[in-house]
Amino acid sequence: MNLQIISTKDSHVHIAVSGKVSQDGIPRDKEPISSLLGPDAYTLTVLLDLKDTEVIDSSGIGWLLVCHKRFAEKGGRMICYSAPPAVANVFKLMRMDLVFDNAANAAEAEKLAGVNAET
Repeated sequence: MNLQIISTKDSHVHIAVSGKVSQDGIPRDKEPISSLLGPDAYTLTVLLDLKDTEVIDSSGIGWLLVCHKRFAEKGGRMICYSAPPAVANVFKLMRMDLVFDNAANAAEAEKLAGVNAET
């Protein structure tokens, strides 16, 4: 699993996720999102671009659940978007589509996050 910052604006960050989403090979004391964004990572709104995700396994779902919980505890938010059919099907099969905020594309993810909200 590879994570890369696509863009950062105000209090939201787009992160591209590519490869196999799994905890295989990730040391237990290392958390990929906080390693990438720093100690305040979970206070932000993070938009995860999943379009280059090849597959997600149960440990990858577990990792996303832990991330989701940390965002909720710290006042941030995680929104997944552009999930390819194989990943979207796993989300639906495991009912994660009811847990995670999901969007079809970046524009919808930003709208869901309130980034383009008019006041």
